[in-house]
Amino acid sequence: MDTDLLSKGFDYIVSGGVKGVLALLSLFIAVLLWDRKSLQENLEKKEEKIEEILDNYYKGNLTLSEALAGLKVLLAEIKSKL
Repeated sequence: MDTDLLSKGFDYIVSGGVKGVLALLSLFIAVLLWDRKSLQENLEKKEEKIEEILDNYYKGNLTLSEALAGLKVLLAEIKSKL
């Protein structure tokens, strides 16, 4: 059935006229819809990557803050012993 539809569409495009223009416009719209779908998928993947990077940045900052707080406590203990 798909090959029948494609062959009819090709015949309409080759023959020209109103049916040819409609077939070309339908083909153009189908290509644009496919492109929009792939762009949307790429955008979602990029958003997921950005969220992952932000999460890692936040976790890294928390770890760094904890390390600095531990270092501050350690320095305070060393200072008290001197």
